[in-house]
Amino acid sequence: MKVIFFIILALSLDIKCARAEYREESFDRDYQSEIEVLSAEKKLLVLFFHQAGCPYCDKMKARVHSTAKVMKYYTKHFIMMESDIKGNLQVVMPDGTKGTERDFAKRLRVRATPVFIFYDKDGNQALRTTGYLDSNKFYLAGKYVVEGLYNTDKSFFQYLQDQN
Repeated sequence: MKVIFFIILALSLDIKCARAEYREESFDRDYQSEIEVLSAEKKLLVLFFHQAGCPYCDKMKARVHSTAKVMKYYTKHFIMMESDIKGNLQVVMPDGTKGTERDFAKRLRVRATPVFIFYDKDGNQALRTTGYLDSNKFYLAGKYVVEGLYNTDKSFFQYLQDQN
């Protein structure tokens, strides 16, 4: 019984450590500054809007973010930061507006979670997804943004269909 407990504990720690490799937190939650810094590093910002008790948010963290393909790609191209849609932490939004996480979510009309907003190097929304995405679709969402397809007439939905 002790052996099973330690195996489960070790596996859960490995998953948490693996996710931490590509998910970093800014202490001041200044998303506008983050975008500027990341642009110089040739990386992009992804905001992960979530809320406590959201089973699909938890499923994304446990099953999607930790997959090798997603981790490798997102580590290379993105920094992902979390924002609680009901949170009271102060943030600086990508356009420089100040407010709480809750204010930011309301302004962006984020109601259901999870929501992922991918920003381009200029701080503009490149892609917004709502709901659970399996690891392949989440990987393709990143690719869609990195390859600049959001600047074309091809929607993300069309892009996904073309990949099948």
